[in-house]
Amino acid sequence: MKRFCLLAITLLTTSAIHAATLIVNAPPATTLSSATATTADKSNVTARTESNKAIFESVPGDVGVNVQLTLKDNTVLQGVDLSWYNEEPPVADAGPLTDDDREAIRAIVQDVPSFYNKSDILLLAGDHSRAVGLVQLIRDTDFHASGDNVVWRVELYYFKFQYGGWEKVQQQNKIVRRERFKSVDAYGQATEKLKWIAELGGIKLGATETKVISVEWKADKE
Repeated sequence: MKRFCLLAITLLTTSAIHAATLIVNAPPATTLSSATATTADKSNVTARTESNKAIFESVPGDVGVNVQLTLKDNTVLQGVDLSWYNEEPPVADAGPLTDDDREAIRAIVQDVPSFYNKSDILLLAGDHSRAVGLVQLIRDTDFHASGDNVVWRVELYYFKFQYGGWEKVQQQNKIVRRERFKSVDAYGQATEKLKWIAELGGIKLGATETKVISVEWKADKE
C-alpha cells in the first residue's frame, strides 16, 4: 500500500510540473484584481495575480483560451479570438489589408441600414483576401416598446475579397456579447471600462508549454 501511495504522489507531482502555464503581464502602471482564462466550452481557469502579473497554471493544451483581466480601477481587458471561423488555410502572398480594404469593410458594416443606429468596428485583423472584424451594434433610439432601453451586441464578422470586391460571409457571424439595458446610464456603466484586446484572445499552449504575453494598452485620454 505504501508503494502504491508513493507512486500516486509521484505521478501527481510530475503532472503538475509539466502542466501548461500562461503568464500575462498587464502594463507596468496597472494593478490586477482578478484574471480568468475561458475556453471555447466555457470552462474557466482562474489566475494567481501578483501586481500587474497573472499566472495561469494547468491551462488546457492545444485549446484556444480568451483571457479577461480586471484592473483595480474596474477596467476590464477582454481577449477576443480574431482567427478565421474554420480551418480553411489563408491565401498565400495575399498581402496586408490596405486603406481601400478597410474602407470597403467599414462601408459594409456602417452604410447598410439595419435595426441598429450605431455600428462600429472595434477591431479588424486579416489580409487582402479575408478579414475578421469585432463589431459593436447599438440601438439607443426609440423603437417599439423600448422606453429608454439600449440594445447592445458585440459580434465577430467575417469578410472575404472575391469577385473583385469585399463581401460579408453570411450566416457565420458569432455573438460575443449581447445585452439589453434599461437606460443609457446603465449601458454606460457596464461598457465604458470594457476594452477588447486581440492579443488576449485565442491563445493556444502546448501540453507542457510555458508562454509569457505582455499586453500593451493605454487608458483613454480624458
